[in-house]
Amino acid sequence: MFGWRRRFWSFLLKLAKDRPSWTIQAQPGPGTGPFHWQSRRLSMRELARLQTFPDDVNVTGNYRAVHRQVGNAVPSLLAEVIGRAVRKQLLGQRLAPGEPKLLPPVRTPVPSPEPVARVPNEFRALLGEHAAHPGTGKGYRAVAWADSAG
Repeated sequence: MFGWRRRFWSFLLKLAKDRPSWTIQAQPGPGTGPFHWQSRRLSMRELARLQTFPDDVNVTGNYRAVHRQVGNAVPSLLAEVIGRAVRKQLLGQRLAPGEPKLLPPVRTPVPSPEPVARVPNEFRALLGEHAAHPGTGKGYRAVAWADSAG
């Protein structure tokens, strides 16, 4: 339905119930994922959970500001794992037994997949053979810009 290589790699990406999340971009466009599997934007809390922020951490600002902060953040679990390794290897300190505290629990069983919806009739006319992307710098906007500058 969309031209091959005519959008960024994250255009309209949805989360999968049984796989890790796609990257959270700090400055996403209007059609940039990840989206919830029910075709909605993720809430601020869901974005923070994907980055393994504890639930008691409050990220302030409007949706765009929170998205930028969470997208720019290092996942809290990664920081904890590196901190534990530094503590053990460089400082020679013993670690508390058990898993890292920020490791999310395993959630099983995985919920059933969402039913696949039919493509609306008004979009079915778009199916068929289309030209491949012409190459780097030769897409829609680049050609229009070159024509206007020339």
